[in-house]
Amino acid sequence: MQIYLPELSQKQGKAVDFRFEEDLLSSFSEFLDGGTFKLVMSASLNDDQLVVNGSLEVSTTATCSRCLESFNQCFTTDFTELFTVLKNAPVESNRQIEALETANTLNVSGDYLYLDEYIRQLIILGQEYNPICALDCRGLCAGCGEDLNKSTCRCCSEKENIDLRFIKLKELNQE
Repeated sequence: MQIYLPELSQKQGKAVDFRFEEDLLSSFSEFLDGGTFKLVMSASLNDDQLVVNGSLEVSTTATCSRCLESFNQCFTTDFTELFTVLKNAPVESNRQIEALETANTLNVSGDYLYLDEYIRQLIILGQEYNPICALDCRGLCAGCGEDLNKSTCRCCSEKENIDLRFIKLKELNQE
């Protein structure tokens, strides 16, 4: 994903729209479960200021933090960023290093804005920290590990598995 800056400078500050749709695994090696993303954005260049704004839609496989089942996680992230175009700055010959420098410093050198690393960071920050497959997910039994969404466990109903520290509380509940 790249934007050719001389093309933007010809538009004299007017926004130019871009659209990228790609597979996560082919673009970023750490998303082994795959998925897709769609990037819709616009960019405008005024002198040495490059304004980029848009929306990123991601669909990927996640693991529920309650029941440990895989599910399809979808999320959208909106963004606006201001990049500074450095004139006469040395240009890195490696595209990946240039993309990393651009994402970390928000400075662009050369004729291209490489968005790969910036978008990768947006995807990572946009993901849920503890994703759950459904709001009513009951998770796993703490005693036997049974998936409570699929069946009820027997360990919770057996009296010998009651924690001795909570017996007095159970007696209070019965009164």
